[in-house]
Amino acid sequence: MSGINPGLYMRGFWRRMRLYAVCLMGLALQSHPVVAQSPIDQQAAGGVANIYNLDRDAHVGSVEIHGPIDRAVTSQAIELIRSIRPDVDELTVLLNSTGGDVLAAMELGEEIKKQWALTAVDDDGQCVGACVLVLAAGVRRTPAPEKVGLQRLNFEQGESISRDRAKQKNAGSAKVVQVYLARMGMPKRLFQEMQSSERVLLLDARRLKALGLDGTDPAYEQWLRANNYQQPPKSD
Repeated sequence: MSGINPGLYMRGFWRRMRLYAVCLMGLALQSHPVVAQSPIDQQAAGGVANIYNLDRDAHVGSVEIHGPIDRAVTSQAIELIRSIRPDVDELTVLLNSTGGDVLAAMELGEEIKKQWALTAVDDDGQCVGACVLVLAAGVRRTPAPEKVGLQRLNFEQGESISRDRAKQKNAGSAKVVQVYLARMGMPKRLFQEMQSSERVLLLDARRLKALGLDGTDPAYEQWLRANNYQQPPKSD
């Protein structure tokens, strides 16, 4: 290295080494590209609400709910229901959920009842636990047999409170659910069977009808008859 400044030589050497390392990293990324997580994967842990089968010419539309029902899903579903309600005469909420937050489910149910919406569970879906509270709100309910499951409702939602306080709160929450189901036109037996089911109890066609989960709200049916089976007025 005669005549070459050692310091300049070493700086050039390390610069070339860094460039070589960068090139190797680039080749590695080309051989093994980083896979971005898809929206579906990102939503797998929570539920989602979507507009489904909206036909403004035929005046029919649906909002479908997939996954656990929480406050975020309820807010999303309510927004979608209100957005398409002015354009449709028949609005259906399709359910495919293993349950979720009891209060959020009742909030969604109240909106469904207010909007005179139908509820349904098809052969590819399921409705378990708190989801049943949403199903019960439809003015017409059409669940597929063996796709609706009763299960004891969980009122605690992960809170750390004393046993006595939890017992008092659970009793109060149970009363709220009973009042809600009565307002939805459900028999007392439905809540009793829900709370006595430690494991998921799937309902056949006969039991769905007996518990009021397959049927039509009498007030809705009466309104339809009185108005020659036209659709009810849309809620504001």
